[in-house]
Amino acid sequence: MRNFRELLDQQKTYFNTDATKTYEWRIAQLGRMERMLKENAVSLEQAVSQDFKTAPQEKAFEVLAPLGTIEFTKSQLREWMKPMSAPVPKALAASGHTAQVIREPYGVALIIGPFNGPLTLLLDPAIAVLSAGNTCILKLAESIPATTTLLLELIPRYFDPKCVTAVYGSKEEVTELLKLPFDFIFFTGSVKVGKIVMKAAAENLTPVLLELGGQNPAFVDPTADIPDAAKKIVWGATAWGGQWCTSPGYAYVHESVVNEFIAECKLAVCGTLRGGPREQPGLLKDRQCQGRGAARFLDRSAESDRGR
Repeated sequence: MRNFRELLDQQKTYFNTDATKTYEWRIAQLGRMERMLKENAVSLEQAVSQDFKTAPQEKAFEVLAPLGTIEFTKSQLREWMKPMSAPVPKALAASGHTAQVIREPYGVALIIGPFNGPLTLLLDPAIAVLSAGNTCILKLAESIPATTTLLLELIPRYFDPKCVTAVYGSKEEVTELLKLPFDFIFFTGSVKVGKIVMKAAAENLTPVLLELGGQNPAFVDPTADIPDAAKKIVWGATAWGGQWCTSPGYAYVHESVVNEFIAECKLAVCGTLRGGPREQPGLLKDRQCQGRGAARFLDRSAESDRGR
């Protein structure tokens, strides 16, 4: 089992030197991330393709979205680092007192990435963490081996492990990782695992930011452009293999347009999937279609076939 404690202690020791608080250090880390993405864009897209079947433009988005975040962050960072004036009670203000909010980094952050959005939902939080003057340990998803293997190779090549490092491990190893006293935890994933993460964090009073999956309804009323609504909803439901956290899970459709909506959805599915789902045998990789999720997927496929 890897010594995660040693990694944490190494980053905490480095953070305590105050080196990460400077504008120059933060910009340097963003530059390293930018170079990693630009210089390895093709390899990263190929790795995502091996792990997670999705459209070419979505694979490109996995690289381009973090690059866009880096560009915007660089343009705003000096302003974000400035102290902010804060209100004080009237009596204190009258006597000349003022107050400021000075943004301070937390320390060492643990970022737990998901399998869907394998780059975007891992690296965007890392960009925020680094630009705020923190170091980070990236926990890579176990169900995307090609992407994980590539990141384990690239991250040590571009980053000092005292600043950024990546880890990968079994369920038992991750359990041990969560026991450590991180200064902040960012988790993207299911509600079930989110509860486990939050419970573990509570033992060390570690602040947590949870981005959890859920069901997202779409609403279609009689005033909608039905063909346009159907195309957008179908795209949202099939993008990233239907596993994106904002994918519409179901639609509430006014009874006066429900038949037209269903017909337009069928056309949109065939257009989006180039001949329909029957022509897309690899729509979901086996690794992403497990347990109860696989059962639901197969049940729905059977119901669809019976309805034909």
